Amino acid sequence: MVNEIDHFREVFFPNPTADFWNMGLVSQIDGWRLLYADNPIQIVELGMKALDGIYKLFQNKVWAEKDIKEKGQEFTTKWGKGLGLETINDEAVHLAQKMGYVIVVRKDPKKGYLRIKSLPKEEIDLTNLYDTLKKDEPEATWFLHASRHMVLNGSSKNPDMRPSKRPLLEIIEAIEKI
Repeated sequence: MVNEIDHFREVFFPNPTADFWNMGLVSQIDGWRLLYADNPIQIVELGMKALDGIYKLFQNKVWAEKDIKEKGQEFTTKWGKGLGLETINDEAVHLAQKMGYVIVVRKDPKKGYLRIKSLPKEEIDLTNLYDTLKKDEPEATWFLHASRHMVLNGSSKNPDMRPSKRPLLEIIEAIEKI
């Protein structure tokens, strides 16, 4: 990657003028060099913090790969293949979707939170699943995201949340029936 940018080969990236290419670390460093031209130590400190964050994400990705392989339970939905797993690592959801799972269920074994996320495809709508889960377990706190691609049970943003008592397998079965 470094050579690609250092040798100006980013002109060959897909859609090379798109703004998202300017959101990476190289562009951040270029911006910091403009903002803090007289303070190279601050530029290095900011760069190290950014690299620490990237490193942590890579650690979580490796952990997620292991969790998916060892704990993942595949299932079939009307939209395609799904995956359920128990882990505290939320990166497992993102990685599983990038691996092609159209819907992923993650149950946090420590907090009891449940996250059900689908790919952001127009034909996928989790409203019926939300209605079913809410009807079958009204004492749990269920939230349907406005996108209709996420059903959430638990969040650090909602301290009054009541976790579902249903095991992961029952949630998977409910998804399969939708």
